[in-house]
Amino acid sequence: MKNLNLNCPIGGTGYGITSLNIFKSLTNLGLNISLFPIGNNMELNSEEEKTIVQNAINNSSFFDHNAPCLKIWHQHDLASRIGNGHFYSFPFFEVDKLNRREQHHLNYCDYIFVASEWAKKVLLNNNINKKIYVAPLAVDLNIFNIPPRIKVQNPNYIFFHIGKWEYRKSHDILIKAFDAAFDHTDNVELRLLPHNPFLNENEIKEWMNLIYNAKLANKIKVFNRLPTQYHLAEFIFQGDCGVFISRAEGWNNEILECMAMNKPIIATDYSAHTEYCTEKNSYLVKIDELEIANDKRWFFGEGSWAKLGQNQFDQTVNYMRYVYNNRISSNPNGVESAKKFTWHNTGSIIAETLLRNNSYHANTKAKTKRR
Repeated sequence: MKNLNLNCPIGGTGYGITSLNIFKSLTNLGLNISLFPIGNNMELNSEEEKTIVQNAINNSSFFDHNAPCLKIWHQHDLASRIGNGHFYSFPFFEVDKLNRREQHHLNYCDYIFVASEWAKKVLLNNNINKKIYVAPLAVDLNIFNIPPRIKVQNPNYIFFHIGKWEYRKSHDILIKAFDAAFDHTDNVELRLLPHNPFLNENEIKEWMNLIYNAKLANKIKVFNRLPTQYHLAEFIFQGDCGVFISRAEGWNNEILECMAMNKPIIATDYSAHTEYCTEKNSYLVKIDELEIANDKRWFFGEGSWAKLGQNQFDQTVNYMRYVYNNRISSNPNGVESAKKFTWHNTGSIIAETLLRNNSYHANTKAKTKRR
């Protein structure tokens, strides 16, 4: 059995959900994993997940020093590793320029996984001189699928967005576009799932004020954080069209999950989700130019992201009107796209790369000779 030391968050956040699915995939492929969780806020979907996660944590008491280490974590924090074997990282980033610290940490790794060709291009353009492999992320089709049950009838056409309150996610544009697209006589709703645990009360109020000041404030609903992926699937199922006009994304699991559930998508044609968003499965908001990425909270001018000007605003408004007027609530091409992105495939790319690089037998730490 091949051993792997896995260092990552488990459940809860975007990183944690991605890490959990990669962990499960690698476990199903037969790897013996010693799991070293980052943080202690593990949120799991079932008792089965709790069991296999705990078993992997127990393995870490006697981890294989020479096994490869995979760290799924931020590109600026890759200094620590587990064991002496080959060191792989799997970071997610949203802008096209990496600072000196990020470059330094990434170049410490032996090999790097990224989720998209866009991300690989960013690394190559930022002097990352390690071997880079593209391992696209995926959707759990056991959770996100087309349920064999009748949807509760609702006279309203429901637009929805999944993503934490953040300027990068473009709630400011979304709320204004919804306001511009419709009036009080239209049978529409906008549902938001925007919980962000890193915001204080005043910051949350600033975002909520966008809704309170909107013409159609009574048609906009904000939902609390959902406890499991099954609850998220139910949220998507009750909607009609997902709108994701973000300025930049490191992947955006939620779009693919919506596609798997046969929902039409409005999305920006930029950054990592271009790996799977196409003109056949999405209503793409074309990007004319980039702008400095600065939200004065998480991004401070290092790098660029999509500029959402009047053209992009108008495209979004027109798309929202189009799907509403035509009552478009299915996306068969999106379903077919989602089927191509499986966690088994993600895990297989990782496992095969470890084999190809002889990482199960490598020991990169120099040994001190015994006297």
